[in-house]
Amino acid sequence: MKNFLVIGRTNVGKTMFCVNFAEFLGLHRLDVYYQLPDGTTRQRKYDLPAARQELSGLGQHKTRSLQSIQLDLPGGKGSRKFKLTDSTGLTDGIHPDKSLRESMAQTLAELQYADCILHLIDLTEVARTGGLSAMGELDLQIAELGGMKSGYAMLANKIDLPEAKPALEIVQGEVGETRIIPISAKYRQGFREVKEYVWRLV
Repeated sequence: MKNFLVIGRTNVGKTMFCVNFAEFLGLHRLDVYYQLPDGTTRQRKYDLPAARQELSGLGQHKTRSLQSIQLDLPGGKGSRKFKLTDSTGLTDGIHPDKSLRESMAQTLAELQYADCILHLIDLTEVARTGGLSAMGELDLQIAELGGMKSGYAMLANKIDLPEAKPALEIVQGEVGETRIIPISAKYRQGFREVKEYVWRLV
């Protein structure tokens, strides 16, 4: 079963995307498998409202481990199984919190082992930064590493907001031929395109 790692900076909408994409594919309850940085594992079941409330939020670093869900991707007369893995948000520099450093290290290690990468960026942050290298060095490095795999796509989040479309043009100029799928993790825009992309890889 192929593992799709959802990766990106902190607070760009990774967990919201995972929960809403699971619902988009027909799940009503989530069975989340946690891989903690210390090597321990645990599982927990959520209904969708509880998952949104407990797993996602506006604060930074709510996700502190790898969190995986197994999904069935419907298509044609059948379906294909794959694993969607949420991860700890990354930041520039060395974080002062040791536990967060360990969580980020776990995310970076998974970047090497995952079969496919779904790299979320926040278009409103690109718009706010503007100018050359508006994406920032961290996202450019993730794009470079992810692009070495057979399956990599950049999910440009918050396309529903007015400043997002000019920012999308900036991103396209910075990453060249990289596959970019504009989405709204909150309102599920672009999810059909993500589903079609995942289907081709599983």
